[in-house]
This record gives sequence, structure tokens and C-alpha cells, in this order.
Amino acid sequence: MAYVCVVTGAAGYLGSELVKQLLERGWHVRATVRDTSDSKRVGHLHRLAAALPGTLTLLEANLLKPGDFDAAVDGAHFVFHCASPFFIEASEPVAQLVTPAVEGTRNVLSACARAARLEPGRLRRVVITSSCAAVKGMVAAPPKSGGKYTEADWNETSTAAGEAYWAGKTAAERLAWELAAQHGLDLVTICPEFIMGPPLAAAVPDGTSVGFFKAWLEGKASGGSCTHSDVRDVARAHLLAAITPGASGRYIVAQPVSASPALISRTLRARFPAYDIPEGVEEPEQALMDGSKAQRELGLVLTPQEQTFVDMAVVLVELGIATPKLKAADAA
Repeated sequence: MAYVCVVTGAAGYLGSELVKQLLERGWHVRATVRDTSDSKRVGHLHRLAAALPGTLTLLEANLLKPGDFDAAVDGAHFVFHCASPFFIEASEPVAQLVTPAVEGTRNVLSACARAARLEPGRLRRVVITSSCAAVKGMVAAPPKSGGKYTEADWNETSTAAGEAYWAGKTAAERLAWELAAQHGLDLVTICPEFIMGPPLAAAVPDGTSVGFFKAWLEGKASGGSCTHSDVRDVARAHLLAAITPGASGRYIVAQPVSASPALISRTLRARFPAYDIPEGVEEPEQALMDGSKAQRELGLVLTPQEQTFVDMAVVLVELGIATPKLKAADAA
């Protein structure tokens, strides 16, 4: 069956990949973006639609404007709410990070509730992109299990003043569960770690993730061990959460162990011997997040970390996003 589905934030890093995977299945995708006339930002979505069996309709919607998602959601079988700001440094953290995350969730879920009342049984499930930021804060309390963080853990330490992104994602997901219970919506949330992997276009707004990896290719290593999620895995988890009948609750999507900067260096040097890849510090692997529920219940298979790094590097160079620093001999 060719389902009708909605993807908010469709021009973004994750949203674009999800649109691609839905179009590959032949679904009818209603993609919400800020400006449908911005060919630089949405051109790749049109190109995907032209190449893949599904159909695409672009609609404008503002996270902060009540009622703006009503037209997109009306008559849909599935709604995927991916739109939310993702950056760490903010001059006005509440206005730039917390308010859009929370009010955007409120407005999308309100549209879903209205659609469900108008046509009972049509809207099958809502899948929301949350984050492992809603599971634990930067300075996190110990996991409830005593081992790894699971879907039972919630971030109870972040504040808007100190960790606005973390606080916003936590507040938005809590609100989503409250509204879903209030309106009888079938809700599933996906909680990824730091998303990496190949973007689909040079203009995809992805500053944090792409900036992190662009720096590596251009000669500046980052410090600290970090747990990642592949953008393709996260999008696939959204799709599986929609079509798996027994899917419920939250799903962590993350690599089982963190990646040391030294691992990134070794991986990139092996694949790109001509590039002057900086030396990453060796850090111990940390096994913090338990993503086994998504693998067990959704059948999600994770992309190996090294493949994520190589694929992302290749695309950043192909699209001209990164200009790798060459070794002295090769540069000559």
C-alpha cells in the first residue's frame, strides 16, 4: 500500500534521508519546509522525487505557528516529526532552542489530534525524533539500571540556562507523551545520539554534524570520545517504528560504544592516504547507551562506525563541503 505520510523538517539532515527512504518505498510524502521556493534548500528533494517511485508534495509550515501543520497532516496515515533546531551555542537559548522544540511538538501533535478526530482510524501512528539528550544530560545521573542508559532513563539534570538543547529535547518529548495520552494518539519516539553520515545535498542545514567532520578532513581533530548514530539508521528506525505493528514507547538508536578520536584518524587515513588527517587522541571506548530494544523489536541493523565515517567523508568531498588538506608530497 502506498501510504500518505508527513515529514516535518524535510529539508534537514535527517528529514531529507527519511524522505528518500519513504520515496524508495513508493509512499506519498508530504514534506514540510520553511520556504518551498528556496531551490537551494529544497532542490535535492525534487531530484529525489524525480528519481524514486514515490510522490512528493512540498508544503510550508512554521513550527511556532499554531494550525500551520493542519493541511499537511489532514488525511495522512503516518506523521514523522523531525523538525527541531540542533546547535549547541545560542545567544538566546530559550528562544532559539527550547521554544521551537516544545512549541513545534505542540503544534504538530495538535494537528494530529484534530486529524484523528475528523477521520478516526486514518492516522495510524506518529513518530517523533527525540534524542539521547532526553535520556541523559551532559552531566548525567547514573543509569537506572546501573549499567547502560536505556529507554527507561530520562534527563532530569539539564536546564535551559546551562544545556538548552538538552533541556529543549527533554521538554518536547515529555510534552509529546502527555499530548498523545490526552488525545489517544499512537506515538513512538526515536532517540539518536550524535548523528553522523552522508548528507544528501550541500545545502542541507546540518551545521553541527557536518562542521564536526569537515574539520577532521581539513586538518583539525576534535577531542573526546563520542557516541554516534548513522543518519541512515536513524531514518530507517523511524520507518520501522511506523510499520512495525508492535512498536511502542521510546527507541534508542546509537552505536554500542563510543568512537575514540584515534579511531576516526585511523579510519580516514586508511581510506584517504593522500589526505593529511590529524592525529586523534586515543580514548577508551565507553559503552553508555543500550540500543538493543530497537534492534530486537524493530529489526534495526546498525551501520558499522567506520563505514559511517568513510561514507560521510566521501560525500563531503564530492559535494565540495570539505576541502581536504593534502600531505606535503601530494600537494606538491
